[in-house]
Amino acid sequence: MNDMAPSGPEHHLARWAHAWAAAASQTYETIESISIPESPATELGRRDAMTMVLVDAVRNVLRGAEHAIGKDSDIVRRFNDEHPTIKTLRDRFEHYEDYIRGTGDAQRAGRGRKGDPLELDAAGIEVATSGSGGPEGHFVHISVIERASDDQPTEVVYKAPTRQITTAVRRLARDVLAEASLLDERHLAACEICSNPDGI
Repeated sequence: MNDMAPSGPEHHLARWAHAWAAAASQTYETIESISIPESPATELGRRDAMTMVLVDAVRNVLRGAEHAIGKDSDIVRRFNDEHPTIKTLRDRFEHYEDYIRGTGDAQRAGRGRKGDPLELDAAGIEVATSGSGGPEGHFVHISVIERASDDQPTEVVYKAPTRQITTAVRRLARDVLAEASLLDERHLAACEICSNPDGI
């Protein structure tokens, strides 16, 4: 970006989204670099914890994109269609303590989810499985007991495949900068994310 780059609020929001994409990329690299051969359980636990940080960073990229170019833009709609659970995953991680107890929004009864909490026999949210390797990179399956439309508790499993969501968010950041007229040759020459969004 040059000194004459646009500088309205939407441009600052596009840059903010891009900064969070850089944070997501760095978090992904950290996840992939964690290696504790003498303690596989510790290695897996650290990767799981960093995946929660990654999901939060990705959600911030999406928030920045929504405010910079609009929730109804083709770019944002495409991302949401391809990754419909990102916002939900971030909500479950952000409010983990509520979901443990059955008081998360998706566990409460009534309109607006402000009614009675869900009565649980066990923790209402947990990392069900996780692992590493393959085209998904590290992945985490989060199991959440939520209130179904018939008011009964039901288990919902959300998946966070780190490589796939990191690649997607890098593409989103690049598309947002392009839409905001901030993606020029100088930026492409300096930015590994935008010059090679699939290069992780």
